[in-house]
Amino acid sequence: MLWVDITNLPHVPFFQRFIEENRCFVTARRHGFLEDMLKARGISFVSVGEHAGDRREKLIASAERIIGLVKALEGMRISACVAKHSVEAARVAFGLGIPYYHFVDNEYAEHQNRLTLSLCTRIIAPEATDKKLLLAQGAQPQRLLTFKGVLEVVQVRNFIPDPSLIKSLKLEHFVLLRPPPMGAAYYQGKKRTQAIIDSLRARGYSVVVIPRGDESYRHCITLKNVDTLTLSYYAEVVISEGGTMNREAALLGTPAISLYPQALLGVDRYLIKLGLMKHARSVEELLELLPEDGEKEELRKRAQQEVGKMRDPFAVLAKAMGERDI
Repeated sequence: MLWVDITNLPHVPFFQRFIEENRCFVTARRHGFLEDMLKARGISFVSVGEHAGDRREKLIASAERIIGLVKALEGMRISACVAKHSVEAARVAFGLGIPYYHFVDNEYAEHQNRLTLSLCTRIIAPEATDKKLLLAQGAQPQRLLTFKGVLEVVQVRNFIPDPSLIKSLKLEHFVLLRPPPMGAAYYQGKKRTQAIIDSLRARGYSVVVIPRGDESYRHCITLKNVDTLTLSYYAEVVISEGGTMNREAALLGTPAISLYPQALLGVDRYLIKLGLMKHARSVEELLELLPEDGEKEELRKRAQQEVGKMRDPFAVLAKAMGERDI
């Protein structure tokens, strides 16, 4: 049996197909509406631990979660663990002698990377990720496997949008907005989501917000536990102060604008170079980059071509696991 540990919302659609196609034991932590998303997608899981706020709380929560995971695995025959940026899964798998396969696409998540990369059996990362940083953070060269593309190709390839969702929500001429990951250890930006909403409304857009937790905003539609890929497909533009939702939109051919205030990840720079994403550092610059008429149609064609050239990261995983006869 394979053990999959899910610690963040974007990990659910990323791992869903893999879980459905393999015999898996799934663990997850309490983080926003992560557990609701797993239930809605019919994924059975065991809840262990929770996300925490400041550094002290994160340290305590991580220690408690390690203990909880060890107990959850008692009596189980686990052949390998697969996760993305899970500090606790890496530590538990290493401690119990379980081969550990780790997906990583954020070379600037230094806290998580230093606590995971040195413990991995194999590390799977997009070619665009800064390998020098990963190596400096503990990755061993012979254990690092790279592939052409981005992790989000898993969600987007073969995706079929659901127009009935848009009709049921009565959405027209809308922008899909994702607030920043304020609770993440690597994020140092400021809150400006409400200012973005107000500026977009002044331009005549309806704004749909996918919150990260229980935060609330004025003058917008807030949706939780919903098909964000369909929303991204039909949106006029997707704007995120994080990363995953922007990359999904870019691969779908929807105009995508990153408002990430820190150094851009290699995967984001890669998509910008391909012409599938834009980057703004201020609300004013964002407004200047809003798409023009006809831009979306051209992006759809370009995105389809580029997605066809990308490799499935789970094919890389399967090859790596096969080489170890797991």
